[in-house]
Amino acid sequence: MLSVFNEIQFIAAKTMSFTLLIICQLLYKNGNFLSLSYHNNFLLMRNNFKSSQPEMVVVISPKKQSDKSKGSFQDMLEALGVRETGLSSGDPNQYRFENPLSFIGKYQFGEILLIRLGYYKADVYYGRGANKNNWRGKWTNKNGIDSKLKFLNSPHVQEEAIREAFGVYWKDINDILSKQGKSINNYLNQKKTFNDRGKSRAITITLSGILAGAHLRGPDKVVELLLKDKVSDDEFGTSIVEYIEMFGGYDTTTKDLSNFQSSINKLG
Repeated sequence: MLSVFNEIQFIAAKTMSFTLLIICQLLYKNGNFLSLSYHNNFLLMRNNFKSSQPEMVVVISPKKQSDKSKGSFQDMLEALGVRETGLSSGDPNQYRFENPLSFIGKYQFGEILLIRLGYYKADVYYGRGANKNNWRGKWTNKNGIDSKLKFLNSPHVQEEAIREAFGVYWKDINDILSKQGKSINNYLNQKKTFNDRGKSRAITITLSGILAGAHLRGPDKVVELLLKDKVSDDEFGTSIVEYIEMFGGYDTTTKDLSNFQSSINKLG
């Protein structure tokens, strides 16, 4: 009879431990790392159970920042819009913002990017015969956009365009890297140290960071950074490393990129 009683107690102890484990797993949703340390040994307890109740110590420690996501892909876009315009998230004026070089909209689109995305055509544009974005070319009416003014007043089109742009960046970076027998996947989640204007900066390479870096400086400059550790700045002195670090760590996959597969098919 005593043996049966001890067996029942042992089963109850295991059930209690399992219940605590489930509770801990629920607590994990708060973003904390939970480590369970068992001070009891079930094999010994079966033979000497009368000594004490099983003891479980639950240690809750903060999750390491490097392991914690900064948020969703949409969160990344909101942060990018704030950084690009200097206006708070949700401010409708983000979409109508124009900087001194006439980059426009929430994500500061330039002529060369909108040409690549099929919204705009021009023979002379910023970087090719013009010292700023003059917007004197022709709009193609893609997604109903037939003028700069209409683009500035079309938030949904701008949100679609940035996703299209990211799909193009992804393809371009991989195309350039493939010539060296590499791809973006060879660098994801790797920690690299760069000399950024005399300061050593160690950052973890993530897809969201790479896409932001390409938006700032172009896919070719991202590749130069990955292959040669060559750091570049934009016209206002913003470092590509700053963008890759600032916008790195957001949950981003190729599924987040609008028309991802069609972009690949169209661009070869």
